[in-house]
Amino acid sequence: MRPEGNLLVDGPRWAHELVDAFTEHGGLSDVLLTHRDDIGDAERYAAHFGARVWIHELERAVAPFATDLLTGAEVTTIRPGLDAVPVPGHTWGSVMYLVDGDILFTGDSLAWNPRDGRLTAFRDVAWFSWDEQIRSLGRLAGTVRFRRVLPGHGWSHAGDPDALHDDLRALVERAAGGAERWGDW
Repeated sequence: MRPEGNLLVDGPRWAHELVDAFTEHGGLSDVLLTHRDDIGDAERYAAHFGARVWIHELERAVAPFATDLLTGAEVTTIRPGLDAVPVPGHTWGSVMYLVDGDILFTGDSLAWNPRDGRLTAFRDVAWFSWDEQIRSLGRLAGTVRFRRVLPGHGWSHAGDPDALHDDLRALVERAAGGAERWGDW
């Protein structure tokens, strides 16, 4: 339980087991949508718990029920311990969420590659722009530190923040050279 309210990142299918678990832990205060194709039943969860729904304004058309819109490309502090980090590339309005300065929910923009033991991004699913995604990840490396990566798809990972920061910078260099592709691992 989070004293300031529990968070749901993206929208799983409606399941009574999840509703029961969320209820047991104090409900939901916020639904954080990372991008247009992972909305699922977010509206239903938000309505059930009276939660605020966050999405980038560029993705608004797919979530007209959203109560709060993120704008621009700068990091936005939603409240202490919760930051929204726009990362256009996978979609126009992709957003990552940094929780407690430690946990980075990355949507479909960044994941862990367990085979190579490093961060990765997926060129083949950069629906908006791979070049913009690389620029976004470069901005991310310049503004955010994290200890844990929790992606929408792919593997999660926890590690030393300095090592992950260095790895993110290396990913940007590799990706700018065309080395990162879905299925390379």
